[in-house]
Amino acid sequence: MATATATTLVGRLKSHAAGFPRPFWLLTAGWFIYVLGYECGYPFESIYLNEKLGISVTAIGLIYGFAEIGGLPAQVAGGAIADHAGRKPVLLIGIAATMTLFVGLALVHSTPLVVLLIVLEASCGWSFFQMSSNAIISDALPEKRRTEGYSISRTASAGGIVVGPLLGGLLLRHDPTYRWPFLVGGAFCAVIFVIVLLRMPETRPAVAATHARVRDTLAGYVHVLRDRRLLAFSGVTLLPLYCHGQFLMTFPILLRDSVGVSPGTVGLLYSLYALTNMLVQYPLGRRLREADRMKVMAAASTFMCVGLAGAAFAPKGPATAVFVAVIALGTALLQPFSVTVVSHLAPVRLRGRYMGAWTLVWTTGIALGPIFGGVAMDRLGGRGAYTLVLAAGLTGAVLYLVLSRRGTMERPREEAEAV
Repeated sequence: MATATATTLVGRLKSHAAGFPRPFWLLTAGWFIYVLGYECGYPFESIYLNEKLGISVTAIGLIYGFAEIGGLPAQVAGGAIADHAGRKPVLLIGIAATMTLFVGLALVHSTPLVVLLIVLEASCGWSFFQMSSNAIISDALPEKRRTEGYSISRTASAGGIVVGPLLGGLLLRHDPTYRWPFLVGGAFCAVIFVIVLLRMPETRPAVAATHARVRDTLAGYVHVLRDRRLLAFSGVTLLPLYCHGQFLMTFPILLRDSVGVSPGTVGLLYSLYALTNMLVQYPLGRRLREADRMKVMAAASTFMCVGLAGAAFAPKGPATAVFVAVIALGTALLQPFSVTVVSHLAPVRLRGRYMGAWTLVWTTGIALGPIFGGVAMDRLGGRGAYTLVLAAGLTGAVLYLVLSRRGTMERPREEAEAV
């Protein structure tokens, strides 16, 4: 009986997997390998800069903040290139930029060169990988399966986030110079670079192909800026992204200073976050794929801010872990459903540029967290700053419900094809 049940389950999984094309599964494997390599080195970057190169914490924050801002024009260009030359070249550039950063951190000890590598990766590393892979999934899957597809890819990413830091920490125990975590991270990037180069087909639809100059392709952003639906959605999404930026940058400081959580326990909480995200990402995406996306986004914004504020005010102990899991639920909804909305709004021939614009919005929203969150924590204290986080997330939830009631996120099919 058990054998028959297992056989039936495997058969169902194979049948379900067959519903997704080969480029999608290659990209999903790419998400896992790339993020594993990224997270093998990324958690130790700031520590390396401070400990080994003697760069102050304030200077490190400025380096990363200005690197993100300075990289925004490159992300605009990346979206245009994805429509002009194809998704695959942009994907390869992103992987190569991240690989270059990690190999450089392992081998270069000049502060100016290291800063240059950080700016390079911020401009066309992770952002290029994200925008091109988002466009590939949108190309490869019909609209009704895109939320599910984005959830699967983010599940693979969450798996990389779980494994990468553990591997990096293990390597660091044997190499206190930080060289091996960076080299191994770069090696994983090299592996996925070769796989994409040799095996990944180009997915750009024929209608999006153009032989126009890149300058003319960039002019397509005029259409993006005229899309009031995208602008409204992007403006509202800056609010939960501000909350997400706090989790990435100021949350560890909050846990240490306001809650009394030790640095080692902070690391375990982030592992719990990644594991929770990995476990719930796909089931939520599949179950809610037919749901009103604006209502799902409202739930994501609510989970995000309630989890962050709850962790700030809850006593140290199991409650902190519960609220971190709530944050993971918010992220599991925010990531796939937001990009699904953008893919739905994007006309086929402008899909790369829409994803480029969305990556710019995502990067900007995340950057708002440390920029304003750090100031708020200095002025208001940790719990005061996270009261503002709660207000921002709940405001975002209300505005998503307003967009849902007005039905402003629906683009008539004939309009989409006519643009």
